Amino acid sequence: MKPEHSLAIMVHRGTTPDDEFLAFYKSLYKTDSVDTSTNLFVDLRNADSRQRSTEVLHQCAEFIQVALADATPPPKVAVVAPKDLSFGLARMYEAFADSVPWDFVVFRDVDAALAWLGLPGDLMDRYDKDIQRGNQK
Repeated sequence: MKPEHSLAIMVHRGTTPDDEFLAFYKSLYKTDSVDTSTNLFVDLRNADSRQRSTEVLHQCAEFIQVALADATPPPKVAVVAPKDLSFGLARMYEAFADSVPWDFVVFRDVDAALAWLGLPGDLMDRYDKDIQRGNQK
């Protein structure tokens, strides 16, 4: 979390089974401490999306639609997916979630995503360094 930027950073690494993927997002949005208007940066740069099913993407979109129904203001969601498969699945998810009240855009480039969110261009570099040092916040 980067509360000073009203931003939550979701980093996907390696392979995550569909059931764990869906359970994570459901538990996240069922928590009272989550501000549904917080912007999201979803980092798929190191994700292995080969096992992600379109069925679970559709289920997640349906759940998120209900979870964000009253989000004010609606959040901005920037997904960074430089790999073709991850990019295609993220765009498919975007189509499934077209009725969710948010601004959702898929990018191939971190800098473009950060600029769209109105954030400093070095934010992910600093975040990555914090993670490497064990200072995740």
